Amino acid sequence: MRDINLYNIQLMDLELFLNTAKYGSFTKAGEIMFVSQSWVSKRISFMEQELGLQLFIRSNRRLTLTPAGHVLARRLDSITDKILDSIQEAHTVQKGAAGYLKIGFLDWMQNPFLGKLEHYMDCNPQIFIDVFFQQFSELKENLLADRTDLIFTVSYDVEELSEAEYHIVPVERIPLIAYVSRKNPLSQKESIKVKDLRPEQMLMLDPRACKGYSKYINGLFSANEVIPMVHQYAVSGREHIGNILLNRGILLASRNFLGNTYEDSIASLEVEDAPLYLTVSWKKQNPNPVIPVFLKEVAGLRL
Repeated sequence: MRDINLYNIQLMDLELFLNTAKYGSFTKAGEIMFVSQSWVSKRISFMEQELGLQLFIRSNRRLTLTPAGHVLARRLDSITDKILDSIQEAHTVQKGAAGYLKIGFLDWMQNPFLGKLEHYMDCNPQIFIDVFFQQFSELKENLLADRTDLIFTVSYDVEELSEAEYHIVPVERIPLIAYVSRKNPLSQKESIKVKDLRPEQMLMLDPRACKGYSKYINGLFSANEVIPMVHQYAVSGREHIGNILLNRGILLASRNFLGNTYEDSIASLEVEDAPLYLTVSWKKQNPNPVIPVFLKEVAGLRL
C-alpha cells in the first residue's frame, strides 16, 4: 500500500470534493464555494494525485463518482460535519460556558437583576435559562431536590441551610421596611425604630411558610423588648396588602417587596438597625459550569 500524504490537502479541498460529488459539476461546486470552475478542477486533480485515487469519471455532460469516490464521499460527509461542529463548539467555549441554568426567585420580591438577566441571555444564546418565581418553601424545596441551580431570596430565608453543603452569599444590602397605611400617624415619619411598633397591630407571615422570617422578626422585637400584637398571619406578604391599605396592621418586609407600588396609599418606612440582604444560594456540589460565570456577569460576584 502506498504512503498517503495529507499535509498538502486543505479542509476546503474536502468541501470542494463533496460539492462536486453532490452536483456532478466543477462549475456548480465552484459557484457554491465562490471559486472558479478551473480552480475546482485543479484542486480535485491535485487531491487525486496526493491520495493516489481516481475520484471521478469525467465526461462531457456530468462528472460521476468512481466506486472509490463513493466510499470517500460517504465517509468524508460525516467527518466534515464533525469538524465544523467541533470548530463551532470551540467558539462557544471561547465565548463562555455553555449549558442550562435553572434560577428560582422569591415570587413577591421585585428583582433588581431582571434587566441584566435579559441582556445576559441575549448575549449568551449558548446558555438556556429557566426562571421560576416561587414562595419561600418552594424555593428551598426545589434547591434541595436539585430542581433549581440557584435561588435568590432574602437572607433570613436561608439561615437554615447548612454552610457545609451550600454557598450562601449576600449580594447587596436591602433595607427592612415597615409598610404602613397612609392613614396611620406613623406614615409621617421617614424612618422608624422597632420600639415605635410597640402599640401597633402587626401583620406576620405564618411560621410554617417561612421559619426564617419569623425567627428574624421575632428576634428584632425581642432585642428591643417589644412584644408584638399580631393582627393576622398569612403564607405570603401579598395576602396582607389589603389589610395594610385598610390600616389593619403593619407588615415588615424588604424594600424589594413593594418598591414604589401603592405609594399613594402605603408609606414605606425604613426600620433602623435591621440588617437584611438579598442573598444567592446554591449547592457546593453542583458541577454546573455556568453558575460562576452567570454570578460574575449578572450579580457582580467574584467567586
